[in-house]
Amino acid sequence: MFVKAFEIFLYSLAYSVWPFVFILCLLLIYKRLNPADRKQRSIQKKKKKIDKMEMEDLAGKAINFKPPKIETSFGDSRIGEVHNYEEKD
Repeated sequence: MFVKAFEIFLYSLAYSVWPFVFILCLLLIYKRLNPADRKQRSIQKKKKKIDKMEMEDLAGKAINFKPPKIETSFGDSRIGEVHNYEEKD
């Protein structure tokens, strides 16, 4: 009795799981081979690559940035002295 019930359970499980797995595989294959989606993904990858390069360039500029010296002058004569920013460690 128990063996027969277990066989029925396995058959019902097989008939309910395999169609789900088959449909899931079909959806994944369709998503992978969809030309419009592939084109859109390639465009997004190019944009991310360009953005990453721009951010690296900005980071390099930020590392090499030095604050300017400030001086106050009027014509040929200097009113104040040259001030430097203090470096923070």
